[in-house]
Amino acid sequence: MLKERFSALYRATATALILTCAVSSASLPVFAANTGSSSSSSSSVSSASSGSGYIPSEVIKAQKEAEERKIEEQRVAAAKQAAAEQAAIADAEMQKRAALIAAGAYIPQPVRGEILPDTTGYTILAVYSTKYDDSLPRANNITLAANRINGVVLNKGDVFSFTHTILPRTVENGYVAGPIFVQKEHSKGIGGGICQVSSTLYACTLTAGIPALERHEHGLPVTYIPAGMDATIDGTRLDFKFANPYDKPLMITATPNYGVLTVGLWLKN
Repeated sequence: MLKERFSALYRATATALILTCAVSSASLPVFAANTGSSSSSSSSVSSASSGSGYIPSEVIKAQKEAEERKIEEQRVAAAKQAAAEQAAIADAEMQKRAALIAAGAYIPQPVRGEILPDTTGYTILAVYSTKYDDSLPRANNITLAANRINGVVLNKGDVFSFTHTILPRTVENGYVAGPIFVQKEHSKGIGGGICQVSSTLYACTLTAGIPALERHEHGLPVTYIPAGMDATIDGTRLDFKFANPYDKPLMITATPNYGVLTVGLWLKN
């Protein structure tokens, strides 16, 4: 009887141990053996890495090079477009000038060395000079504007208007395209460069102590004259004006010579 009870207790204990081991082993991680299953696990890890946003360095490098090529292509295209626009402006000017020459309505203007008018009987009041690059198209406009104010005589109380004296800035009047300011930005327009002449004249009036009746600053700094001594012109909207405050005639001289513009004010003796 005792033997039978002991055998039953033994069987129950063994069964409990077997169940305990089965449950414990089920909760443990399973490690794959070093067989073909390891490559499967590795590919799973690689796939997971790819899904996490990882980008190989070769792909990043290729994308960067593609972006740089695109930027360079856009820069080259913009430069070609700007060159084409400038060429179109020049062609249009040449065609208009050729038509005027054919009709006998165009008188070529000297580019350099305008002769100083006869100053006999006059005393110099003030003189001011500025420099410019006489190889650029704007030099033509500087020369034209200087020639048109050169020799102007103002009697007592006469008002000088720069914009009216130099005539409208058109191809018909001999002007060409040059750099200008538009809404405080660099641009290009017919007559670009004339403001250097008006500014040099304004600086000369300052030196002589003659007040301006009308004068406007540029929207951006200019390089040919100190700040505060410039005088911009814009069609008939913005002008530079001053009057002769003396009892005697006042003469303006302006000579553009090989990159140096000299403006003088002379008073009759």
